[in-house]
Amino acid sequence: MYSRRLFMGASAAALGLAACGGDAKVASRKIDKVGIQTYTLREIFEPDPVSTLKMIKEVGYDYVELNGRNFSERTPADLAAMIKDAGLYSPASHVDYNAAVNTPEALAKTCQTLGCKFAIVPWVDEAQRSKEDWVRHAKAFEASGKIMRDNGVRLAYHNHQFEFDDLGGGETAMDILLNQTSPENVDFELDLFWAALASVDVPGLFKKSPGRFKLCHVKDMKGDPKAYSESGDYGDISKQLMVNVGEGQLPFESYFAMNDTSGMEYFITEHDNPVKPYRNAIKVSHDTVRAMRF
Repeated sequence: MYSRRLFMGASAAALGLAACGGDAKVASRKIDKVGIQTYTLREIFEPDPVSTLKMIKEVGYDYVELNGRNFSERTPADLAAMIKDAGLYSPASHVDYNAAVNTPEALAKTCQTLGCKFAIVPWVDEAQRSKEDWVRHAKAFEASGKIMRDNGVRLAYHNHQFEFDDLGGGETAMDILLNQTSPENVDFELDLFWAALASVDVPGLFKKSPGRFKLCHVKDMKGDPKAYSESGDYGDISKQLMVNVGEGQLPFESYFAMNDTSGMEYFITEHDNPVKPYRNAIKVSHDTVRAMRF
C-alpha cells in the first residue's frame, strides 16, 4: 500500500512538471537517517529496554528520540549505554516543561549524558494556554534556551493542535512562540499529524519561519480530521485517525522537498497507539520513510 502511494506521488510530480514544460525528472533526494520516538513502544520499552532497542535496530532505524519516562526508572548513563550497545544513538529527548524552564543547566547535563543534542518540551498544561501564558512561556523558553545553548544543548518545542488555535486577532500560540523567541535559542519540532488536524498550511509555515523547524514527527493520518479538530480526547483521535506511516494521506514528500527552507534535519516516526505486532507496525513506518523521494 505505502510503496504504491509513494510511486504514484512521484509519478504525478514528474507528469505535472512535464505538463508545465519542464524536464520530467524523478525526485532523487531521500532521508538518510530515520528515527523513532520511543513513546511508540512504551508498553514494551519500559519493562525491557534492551530487547526493544535491539528490535528497533533490527528493523533498520538509525536512532531513537527518547522521552522522560525512559530515564526515570534508570540512570541516564545506564540508558545511554543500552542505546550504544544496540548500535543506535539518541539526538533528542522529550523533557518536562518544569525541568526545561526551572533547571536548564541540570537538564543540559542529563542530555549530554544521553548524547542528546536537543531537549524538547512536548506539552503545556491546558490551564496555561491563554495568550498571556504563551507570552510567558516564550520568555521562559528564550532564557532557558540560551542557558542550554551555552551548555551544548538546544531547546526545542513540539506542537499538538492547540498551538494553532486563534487566541484573538488571528494570533496563535505558535505565532507567539516563533515571533517572541530567537532562532539562536529556540528550535521547533513539527508534529505533522497534529498540524494536519489543525489544518495548518505546512509549506506556508516553513516559508514564514524559515530554518526554525529542525525536527519533525512523521505520523500519518487516514480519514477526515474535521470531526476531531475541536476535540481534546487524544486517545480517541489517535485511535480514529492515526495509522502507520504510508497507510494514510499526508503528503510528506511535499513537506520534505522544503527541507532547505524549513531547516529540517531529524525525521522521527511515531504512532501513539500502534497495532500489534509492534515490529510490523514500526517496520511499515520505517520502510515508508526510507522509500520517500522528493
